[in-house]
Amino acid sequence: SESASSSAVVARQQERGMAASGEEELIGHGAEAKVFLGTFCGKACVVKERLPKAYRHPSLEESLSKRRLNQEARCLLRSRKSGVCAPCVYHIDYERSRMYMEKIEGQTLKAWLLTMPSDEKIKAVMHDVGKSLGQLHDGDVVHGDLTSSNIMLAAQDAPCLIDFGLSYVSSMAEDKAVDLYVLERALESTHTQEGLMEAVTKGYKQSSKKQDTTLAKLADVRMRGRKRVMVG
Repeated sequence: SESASSSAVVARQQERGMAASGEEELIGHGAEAKVFLGTFCGKACVVKERLPKAYRHPSLEESLSKRRLNQEARCLLRSRKSGVCAPCVYHIDYERSRMYMEKIEGQTLKAWLLTMPSDEKIKAVMHDVGKSLGQLHDGDVVHGDLTSSNIMLAAQDAPCLIDFGLSYVSSMAEDKAVDLYVLERALESTHTQEGLMEAVTKGYKQSSKKQDTTLAKLADVRMRGRKRVMVG
Protein backbone atom coordinates (compact mmCIF):
# COMPACT_ATOMS: atom_id res chain seq x y z
CA SER A 1 0.00 0.00 0.00
CA GLU A 2 0.96 3.67 -0.33
CA SER A 3 1.35 4.15 3.45
CA ALA A 4 3.50 1.02 3.72
CA SER A 5 5.69 2.31 0.88
CA SER A 6 6.03 5.65 2.64
CA SER A 7 7.03 4.00 5.92
CA ALA A 8 9.57 1.79 4.15
CA VAL A 9 11.25 4.74 2.46
CA VAL A 10 11.42 6.70 5.71
CA ALA A 11 12.80 3.62 7.52
CA ARG A 12 15.53 3.23 4.89
CA GLN A 13 16.44 6.91 5.22
CA GLN A 14 16.62 6.59 9.02
CA GLU A 15 18.77 3.47 8.74
CA ARG A 16 21.20 5.36 6.51
CA GLY A 17 21.30 8.13 9.10
CA MET A 18 22.05 5.66 11.92
CA ALA A 19 24.77 4.01 9.86
CA ALA A 20 26.33 7.42 9.25
CA SER A 21 26.26 8.28 12.94
CA GLY A 22 28.28 5.12 13.60
CA GLU A 23 30.98 6.13 11.12
CA GLU A 24 31.14 9.81 12.01
CA GLU A 25 31.05 11.86 15.17
CA LEU A 26 27.61 13.28 15.92
CA ILE A 27 27.99 16.87 17.14
CA GLY A 28 24.44 18.19 16.83
CA HIS A 29 20.86 16.96 16.58
CA GLY A 30 17.92 19.26 15.96
CA ALA A 31 14.35 18.96 14.75
CA GLU A 32 15.37 19.34 11.11
CA ALA A 33 18.83 17.79 10.85
CA LYS A 34 21.73 15.88 12.37
CA VAL A 35 25.25 17.31 12.15
CA PHE A 36 28.38 15.18 12.06
CA LEU A 37 32.12 15.70 11.93
CA GLY A 38 33.49 13.71 9.03
CA THR A 39 35.83 13.80 6.05
CA PHE A 40 35.42 14.56 2.38
CA CYS A 41 38.23 13.60 0.00
CA GLY A 42 40.50 13.26 3.00
CA LYS A 43 39.59 16.69 4.32
CA ALA A 44 37.88 17.36 7.67
CA CYS A 45 34.35 18.57 7.10
CA VAL A 46 30.93 19.07 8.64
CA VAL A 47 28.16 16.80 7.35
CA LYS A 48 24.57 17.99 7.69
CA GLU A 49 21.88 15.38 7.16
CA ARG A 50 18.29 16.54 6.89
CA LEU A 51 15.84 14.33 8.76
CA PRO A 52 12.87 12.85 6.85
CA LYS A 53 9.33 13.58 8.04
CA ALA A 54 7.32 10.38 8.37
CA TYR A 55 4.01 12.17 7.77
CA ARG A 56 5.01 13.32 4.27
CA HIS A 57 4.54 11.29 1.10
CA PRO A 58 7.97 10.02 -0.04
CA SER A 59 7.90 11.92 -3.34
CA LEU A 60 6.98 15.16 -1.55
CA GLU A 61 9.66 14.55 1.08
CA GLU A 62 12.27 14.02 -1.63
CA SER A 63 11.22 17.17 -3.48
CA LEU A 64 11.18 19.36 -0.37
CA SER A 65 14.50 18.02 0.88
CA LYS A 66 16.20 18.67 -2.46
CA ARG A 67 14.76 22.19 -2.65
CA ARG A 68 15.87 22.98 0.91
CA LEU A 69 19.39 21.67 0.30
CA ASN A 70 19.65 23.73 -2.89
CA GLN A 71 18.37 26.84 -1.12
CA GLU A 72 20.85 26.47 1.73
CA ALA A 73 23.75 25.92 -0.66
CA ARG A 74 22.67 28.89 -2.77
CA CYS A 75 22.54 31.17 0.28
CA LEU A 76 25.96 30.00 1.45
CA LEU A 77 27.46 30.69 -1.97
CA ARG A 78 25.74 34.06 -2.23
CA SER A 79 26.97 35.02 1.24
CA ARG A 80 30.56 34.15 0.40
CA LYS A 81 30.33 36.16 -2.83
CA SER A 82 29.20 39.13 -0.72
CA GLY A 83 32.37 38.89 1.37
CA VAL A 84 30.83 37.09 4.36
CA CYS A 85 32.80 34.35 6.06
CA ALA A 86 30.65 31.23 5.71
CA PRO A 87 31.39 27.53 5.11
CA CYS A 88 32.28 26.39 1.61
CA VAL A 89 29.99 23.67 0.26
CA TYR A 90 31.97 20.63 -0.91
CA HIS A 91 29.24 18.29 -2.06
CA ILE A 92 25.49 17.59 -1.87
CA ASP A 93 24.22 14.00 -1.68
CA TYR A 94 20.53 14.24 -2.61
CA GLU A 95 19.85 10.53 -2.09
CA ARG A 96 20.90 10.73 1.57
CA SER A 97 19.76 14.37 2.03
CA ARG A 98 23.29 15.35 3.02
CA MET A 99 25.47 18.40 2.58
CA TYR A 100 29.25 18.27 3.06
CA MET A 101 30.73 21.60 4.14
CA GLU A 102 33.96 23.20 5.25
CA LYS A 103 34.72 22.81 8.96
CA ILE A 104 35.19 26.25 10.53
CA GLU A 105 37.87 26.13 13.22
CA GLY A 106 37.27 28.24 16.31
CA GLN A 107 34.61 28.69 18.97
CA THR A 108 31.06 29.98 18.91
CA LEU A 109 30.34 33.58 19.80
CA LYS A 110 28.23 32.21 22.66
CA ALA A 111 31.13 30.27 24.17
CA TRP A 112 33.46 33.26 23.74
CA LEU A 113 31.08 35.69 25.44
CA LEU A 114 30.68 33.29 28.36
CA THR A 115 34.43 33.63 29.04
CA MET A 116 33.67 37.26 29.98
CA PRO A 117 36.23 39.04 27.74
CA SER A 118 36.99 42.75 28.19
CA ASP A 119 34.41 45.35 27.17
CA GLU A 120 36.81 46.73 24.58
CA LYS A 121 37.29 43.33 22.95
CA ILE A 122 33.54 42.64 23.01
CA LYS A 123 32.78 45.93 21.24
CA ALA A 124 35.36 45.17 18.54
CA VAL A 125 34.08 41.65 17.90
CA MET A 126 30.39 42.63 17.92
CA HIS A 127 31.19 45.53 15.57
CA ASP A 128 32.71 42.99 13.16
CA VAL A 129 29.61 40.80 13.53
CA GLY A 130 27.50 43.79 12.50
CA LYS A 131 29.72 44.42 9.47
CA SER A 132 29.29 40.79 8.39
CA LEU A 133 25.51 41.04 8.75
CA GLY A 134 25.50 44.22 6.68
CA GLN A 135 27.34 42.41 3.89
CA LEU A 136 24.99 39.43 4.22
CA HIS A 137 21.87 41.57 3.89
CA ASP A 138 23.27 43.69 1.07
CA GLY A 139 23.63 40.39 -0.78
CA ASP A 140 19.89 39.87 -0.14
CA VAL A 141 20.47 36.82 2.07
CA VAL A 142 18.40 36.44 5.24
CA HIS A 143 19.96 33.97 7.68
CA GLY A 144 16.73 33.11 9.48
CA ASP A 145 18.30 31.84 12.72
CA LEU A 146 20.83 34.37 13.98
CA THR A 147 22.00 33.44 17.47
CA SER A 148 25.35 33.54 19.23
CA SER A 149 25.53 29.75 18.67
CA ASN A 150 25.37 30.22 14.88
CA ILE A 151 28.26 32.68 14.73
CA MET A 152 31.76 31.24 14.94
CA LEU A 153 34.87 33.19 15.82
CA ALA A 154 37.66 31.94 13.58
CA ALA A 155 41.29 33.13 13.37
CA GLN A 156 41.88 36.55 14.99
CA ASP A 157 38.28 36.35 16.29
CA ALA A 158 36.87 37.00 12.80
CA PRO A 159 33.11 36.23 12.77
CA CYS A 160 31.91 33.44 10.50
CA LEU A 161 28.22 32.61 10.02
CA ILE A 162 27.10 28.98 10.15
CA ASP A 163 23.88 26.93 10.01
CA PHE A 164 22.01 28.40 7.04
CA GLY A 165 19.25 25.80 7.33
CA LEU A 166 16.50 28.45 7.54
CA SER A 167 18.12 30.97 5.21
CA TYR A 168 16.49 32.41 2.10
CA VAL A 169 16.96 35.14 -0.48
CA SER A 170 14.98 38.36 0.01
CA SER A 171 15.41 42.02 -0.88
CA MET A 172 12.76 43.15 1.62
CA ALA A 173 13.93 45.41 4.44
CA GLU A 174 11.29 43.86 6.71
CA ASP A 175 12.86 40.40 6.41
CA LYS A 176 16.33 41.74 7.15
CA ALA A 177 15.01 43.72 10.13
CA VAL A 178 13.41 40.58 11.57
CA ASP A 179 16.76 38.81 11.11
CA LEU A 180 18.42 41.48 13.26
CA TYR A 181 15.59 41.39 15.80
CA VAL A 182 15.98 37.62 16.21
CA LEU A 183 19.67 38.17 16.99
CA GLU A 184 18.87 40.98 19.42
CA ARG A 185 16.41 38.84 21.36
CA ALA A 186 18.83 35.90 21.39
CA LEU A 187 21.64 38.07 22.78
CA GLU A 188 19.39 39.56 25.45
CA SER A 189 18.12 36.17 26.60
CA THR A 190 21.51 34.41 26.65
CA HIS A 191 24.15 36.96 27.65
CA THR A 192 24.56 39.43 30.50
CA GLN A 193 26.87 41.93 28.78
CA GLU A 194 25.34 45.29 27.89
CA GLY A 195 25.63 47.10 24.58
CA LEU A 196 26.02 44.00 22.42
CA MET A 197 23.37 44.96 19.87
CA GLU A 198 24.50 48.57 19.93
CA ALA A 199 27.96 47.48 18.76
CA VAL A 200 26.39 45.20 16.13
CA THR A 201 24.30 48.11 14.83
CA LYS A 202 27.35 50.36 14.51
CA GLY A 203 29.13 47.76 12.42
CA TYR A 204 26.00 47.19 10.35
CA LYS A 205 25.73 50.90 9.59
CA GLN A 206 29.35 50.95 8.47
CA SER A 207 29.08 48.09 5.98
CA SER A 208 25.50 48.11 4.68
CA LYS A 209 24.55 50.44 1.86
CA LYS A 210 20.88 49.82 2.63
CA GLN A 211 21.12 50.24 6.39
CA ASP A 212 18.76 53.24 6.59
CA THR A 213 15.66 51.35 5.45
CA THR A 214 16.56 48.15 7.30
CA LEU A 215 17.20 49.86 10.63
CA ALA A 216 14.04 51.95 10.27
CA LYS A 217 12.13 48.69 9.83
CA LEU A 218 13.96 47.25 12.84
CA ALA A 219 12.48 50.02 14.99
CA ASP A 220 9.00 49.00 13.76
CA VAL A 221 9.68 45.32 14.44
CA ARG A 222 10.86 46.13 17.97
CA MET A 223 7.68 48.10 18.60
CA ARG A 224 5.51 45.21 17.44
CA GLY A 225 7.52 42.83 19.60
CA ARG A 226 7.01 44.97 22.69
CA LYS A 227 3.27 45.17 22.01
CA ARG A 228 3.05 41.37 21.79
CA VAL A 229 4.85 41.04 25.13
CA MET A 230 2.51 43.59 26.77
CA VAL A 231 -0.66 42.02 25.36
CA GLY A 232 0.53 38.46 25.98
